[in-house]
Amino acid sequence: MKRKAFVFLLLCGVLASIPARPQQDASVPAGEYTLTIGLPVEGGLCEAPFYIAIEKGFYDEEGLKWEEFKMDPGTAMNHLTNGTIDVTNNLLATLIQPIANGLDIKIPLALHTGCVKVLVRPDSPIRSPIDLRGKKIGVPSLNSSTKVIPSRVLASLGLKIDGPDADVEWLIYPSAELPLALERGLVDAIGSGDPTASIIENEGKARVIINNATDDNLKDEFCCVTPVRSGAIAEHPEEVAKFLRAIQKASKWVQENPDETARIITEKQYVAGDVAVNAQVLKTFNYKASVSQAQVAIERNAQELQQIGIVAQDVDVDALVKNTFYAVSGVPDSLFR
Repeated sequence: MKRKAFVFLLLCGVLASIPARPQQDASVPAGEYTLTIGLPVEGGLCEAPFYIAIEKGFYDEEGLKWEEFKMDPGTAMNHLTNGTIDVTNNLLATLIQPIANGLDIKIPLALHTGCVKVLVRPDSPIRSPIDLRGKKIGVPSLNSSTKVIPSRVLASLGLKIDGPDADVEWLIYPSAELPLALERGLVDAIGSGDPTASIIENEGKARVIINNATDDNLKDEFCCVTPVRSGAIAEHPEEVAKFLRAIQKASKWVQENPDETARIITEKQYVAGDVAVNAQVLKTFNYKASVSQAQVAIERNAQELQQIGIVAQDVDVDALVKNTFYAVSGVPDSLFR
C-alpha cells in the first residue's frame, strides 16, 4: 500500500507541473463542443488511423468539431488528466499500473495489434525468450510497453522479472540510443517499437526473438487503445461517439490500404521513415478496431500484470476492468465481421 500511495502522489506531482488549458463549458450543446485530440510531436505508425481520419475527412464526415494538440513523449496521460486533451492513442500495457494507482480514464476502443519487438544482435547465441535468463535488456523506461510486454512473456516461461533475485536485468537508455547500446554489447537485447525495430532488423543489425504482432500468445491481443478523458465521456458522449466512429472508419481504411496509407502519412510527414518500410510494418499490424476487444485486452493485461507483481496484489482487477472499459452508445463493436 505504501508503494501504491507513493506512486499516486508522484503522479499527482507530475500532473500539477503541467498547466491545464481553459476548459470548455460542460453545458456546451451537442454538436458544439470541440473535441481535442492529443497526438505525439513525433508521430508513429500506431497513430496511422488518426492521420488517415484527417486526410480522408472521416472526422468531418461524422460532423465532429475537433482540434489537434501536439504532445511530448510520455505526457499523454498527464494531458488527459489535466483536461488538455480529450482523447488520444496509447499502448495499453503502459496504462494498467497508472489506472490501478488512481488514473481516471476510460478505454472504449481497441485500435490494433502488433508494434513491440525484442531484438538481439545477429550473431547472438540467444535464440528464444528463455535464453534471456541472466541477460541485460535495454528499454526506454520501466513502464514502457517494450518492458511490460516482454515481462509478461518471460514470466509465462517461469522467469522472475523484477527484484533483487530477478532472472534478467533491465537497463534504461533513451529510445534513440537503444540500437547503439545493442550494437556495442552494452546490453544483450533491447525492447523496441516499430518502425524502429523493423528498420534495424532490415538493415541486418538485429534479430527478433519476441514479436507481439506474430507470436502465438500475443498476436491476437490488441496492444494500442484510445483512452478518453472521463469527463469528456460524461459531458459529451455524442462527440466522443463521433470520434470513435471516425477512427473505426479510418482503421478499416488503413487495414485495407496499407501501401497507400504508408505513402500518405510518410509524404505528409506525419511519420518519419521510408514509405516501403512503413508499408511493410503496417501489414504486420491488425487495424480491425474493436470495442469488445478493448475489454478483453484490459482484463488480460490487468490479470497478468498482477500475477507478475507490476500491479499490486490488493488491486481488485474485476473492478478495474469494470471501471475502465466503457462502451460508448452509438459506436458499433467493429466494422469487420
